[in-house]
Amino acid sequence: MIGPLALAPVAPSGLRNTASPVTGAVSGSIALRALMLIALYAIPLVVALRPVADPVLDPDVWWHLSVGQWVVEHGTVPDHDPFSRPDQPWLAYSWLYEVLVYALWSRFGLAGVVVYRAVLALAVVAAVHRLVARPEPRFLVAIGLTGAAVLALAPLFSERPWLFTILFATLTLDVVLDLRAGRKTALTWALPLVFVLWANIHIQFVYGLFLLALACAAPLLDRALGRTPTELGSRSWRRLVALTAVCALATLVNPYHARLYGVVLEYASQPGPFRFVNELRALEFREPSDWVVLALGGTAAFFLGRRHKLPTFEALLLVASAFFAFRARRDLWFLVLAALAILSTTGAIATASERFAWTWRRCAAVVVGLIFVGAATAWARDLSADNLDRKVAGKYPVRAAAIVTERGYPGPLYNDFNWGGYLIWALPRLPVALDGRTNLHGDERLERFGSTWSGAPGWEKDADLAKAGVVIAPADAPLASLLVRDERFRLVYEDDVARVFVARR
Repeated sequence: MIGPLALAPVAPSGLRNTASPVTGAVSGSIALRALMLIALYAIPLVVALRPVADPVLDPDVWWHLSVGQWVVEHGTVPDHDPFSRPDQPWLAYSWLYEVLVYALWSRFGLAGVVVYRAVLALAVVAAVHRLVARPEPRFLVAIGLTGAAVLALAPLFSERPWLFTILFATLTLDVVLDLRAGRKTALTWALPLVFVLWANIHIQFVYGLFLLALACAAPLLDRALGRTPTELGSRSWRRLVALTAVCALATLVNPYHARLYGVVLEYASQPGPFRFVNELRALEFREPSDWVVLALGGTAAFFLGRRHKLPTFEALLLVASAFFAFRARRDLWFLVLAALAILSTTGAIATASERFAWTWRRCAAVVVGLIFVGAATAWARDLSADNLDRKVAGKYPVRAAAIVTERGYPGPLYNDFNWGGYLIWALPRLPVALDGRTNLHGDERLERFGSTWSGAPGWEKDADLAKAGVVIAPADAPLASLLVRDERFRLVYEDDVARVFVARR
């Protein structure tokens, strides 16, 4: 019996085409998707590898470096402020982050801080991509949502501990969504360890506890509203409640234990910084990223409203995250994560051609591509130690601080708010008058310094200014111009960045 395949014509051996059009199309599609992934992850890499952006380094990173150095040298954490007001109780609530960035600086200099920024930015994007791609099987939709999130989060890719908060909050939300769906993964059991790290890195670990508590409370609210809460009393809900309790206890594994929550209350009850600290001010919609945040939040609200039954947890999550995001631009990530959690759970079914299966070879291709992008960016922007130092000197009073040290001018020191952190690092022998630790100084002191530096009426009566031995002022600050004519001080040094005044007494 002759099968049908025996009748198929056979091409001459020299003209045989062994390539399948389907195979070639699939290979081309996979290559294109790999390039899209490289492009997606290249965004945070290019944003983070920047010595020329304004600011060169975040003003607060300097006092964080000083705290890390203090902890390493003393082998403990401080109970009182070691830099500005020694009689004032103060807790180093981000001590583990500070030790990390100080270790990177000790090994690599300023480039180590840039490396921290780049690695954490990539980790955040990877966690966000995982959050989206697991419930959303369609490759293009998942990468589009993640790309929008990256554009919204780009302003936050700086050398601050909040990158850890975004990373850990994403992992926490991932666990919450898994447990609500009746799934448990290895990450579920590792979450208490995440909270141990989180509580030693950044006090915004309370946002993670808020996510867990919100998921626990949603079924109770359903019952109060007369709904039938299907999750209440289920094994998944009991597991979530137990996990929340364990994570809350895990946050006490820190050098300050329960006292750490006192710092949280200090910041929560201090309204002043929300008026004049840039990162704590509301979104002003002057940057494209602000509009991306609004678009994600609005789209999530639209799709949530189209559901047949409004899910309590998602609704509460969206409302709460919108409150935090529109209250302070530093927390815009919260609304981004809430929107992604809603938009990536549409229940879509993907065909085989819409999926992207990760293999070691494809992972390696993406990693190699990112290494090339990172190396090219570092070369093009000259991330050498000398260039990084030059950029810092163009932003901070590097030469002015050196002059004060060389000539041994006595304090007290009077300084600008944004330079307090740098002067803690550059002039360790002179306690600064003010720095970015707003909970240490209080609203009244912050507002008074702001008025004095702006030259508002009554600036000359500032008590801290009157007793200052040396003033380091931005060259373009109104107070710098006023001090030139103030008989209490004399100008001893100036450059394009700063002016130095010393008391005549």
